[in-house]
Amino acid sequence: MMDRQALFEKFLDFLQTSPTPPDYLEAEPSSIASFDPYQMVAEWIALRHEVKQQGKLLQASQTTLQKAVETLQIEQERQQELQDTHQGTPQIEQKALWRDLLTVVDALDQAYTHWQTQLDELVAAAPTPSSPKPWWQRFQAQPETDTDNTLRDILVSNQQGIDLIRRSLLDVLRQRQVIPIEAQGQPFNPQIMYAVGRQESSTIPENTVIQEVVRGYKWGDQVLREAQVIVAAKLNP
Repeated sequence: MMDRQALFEKFLDFLQTSPTPPDYLEAEPSSIASFDPYQMVAEWIALRHEVKQQGKLLQASQTTLQKAVETLQIEQERQQELQDTHQGTPQIEQKALWRDLLTVVDALDQAYTHWQTQLDELVAAAPTPSSPKPWWQRFQAQPETDTDNTLRDILVSNQQGIDLIRRSLLDVLRQRQVIPIEAQGQPFNPQIMYAVGRQESSTIPENTVIQEVVRGYKWGDQVLREAQVIVAAKLNP
């Protein structure tokens, strides 16, 4: 067994001998004698505290940014709603105006039909030139009168005046893309038509419009008023 004195001397020689430096990838450090583990721990704690502080700042910045984005989105939605409201209000008012004008067109149509009926009744009541006169009128001088012709001229003039106003109004509406719906003789379309009745027919195909009760109108791709029609139905056996 080695003597304690020899072992102690060997230990002193080991302490006095310089340690073999490690194999570094780059240049060998100038000195490793100044390494202080307590300082390293203190620096590591300080670095960890700094990282935590930076993390808190980053989280606060993210929260602030998220709130700013949400506020911006809410403001954009509000602006879009206001824009849609301003754009929609004139369109709604214009649509109501066209519907009001359609009632005027309906009144002109009714007046035109009324004068046409009066003309037809006047023509039907007028005697034909070929109809024989009674024998007592053959020997009487009948004064020629222009009453019927005058009345006919008045009716024709009224009808032409109404038709002129009606056509002018329809032209104005057509320039604003307000056009009537073609319903007579067309297949029934529930999107633009409303069936007020059905009539049996053996010559007209089923679900075909055989009579237009109230004329419908479209404004662009919108339906201002549905056409009220009577639709053909099959005959019951």
